[in-house]
Amino acid sequence: MGEKRNYNKELERIMDRLVDSIMELSEEEILAEVRETGHDPEETAERTRSVLRGASDALEIANTRLWNLGHTVNPNLWYRKDATFHNNCLSCGSLISFTPSTHCLGGLAATRRCTRQNQNVADKRTASGM
Repeated sequence: MGEKRNYNKELERIMDRLVDSIMELSEEEILAEVRETGHDPEETAERTRSVLRGASDALEIANTRLWNLGHTVNPNLWYRKDATFHNNCLSCGSLISFTPSTHCLGGLAATRRCTRQNQNVADKRTASGM
């Protein structure tokens, strides 16, 4: 029996290559490609900004919720698995997950208070990146 293919990893590699190819284009080349599709570049840019703002706002709301529950998260330790990002509370170790497309916060840290929230508030703010 052959090795089972990991389609999610393959899709991730393809997406990474697409991003790399876009990042290599000049602004003029990107505008020309958007115009070739018949779309308005300004409208496309605004739609993209709106999606990015929405995801950023949702992550800020998620961070505030975690903070209110006493959890501390290092923003540099998020890792992606499929379409969801994962991390752990630095104080208690509880799992935290965040799905940008649905703005869904999950894991034990999203549903209960930190069991070790005795840390200095200044230390928590530093670790959370807030």
